[in-house]
Amino acid sequence: MYLKVMKIPVVVVYKTTYRKKVKFHLKVFRDVLVDDIISTTKRKPLIPNDAEIVEIGVGSSFEEKYLKKYKISKSIKEETNAERTMRELQSIVNKQRGR
Repeated sequence: MYLKVMKIPVVVVYKTTYRKKVKFHLKVFRDVLVDDIISTTKRKPLIPNDAEIVEIGVGSSFEEKYLKKYKISKSIKEETNAERTMRELQSIVNKQRGR
């Protein structure tokens, strides 16, 4: 029997501009380890290279905390592999049905 293991979400707050009025971004990763986010040697980084990581939290409760603390209006949620596969399959089915 195969049990699906859910990984704990990792919430990252980062900023991209270095001006007086800083804009913060919040990104939620579901199937990624913290080490992969922090790594600077990746060819295709999960967070832009010029961005400065402000805070990282492990757990879903950090999303609400950081939204309030940094006054962020929306968050970016990364798709899991299963969600991406289901979306691709749904688009194939819709094309076959003529939608």
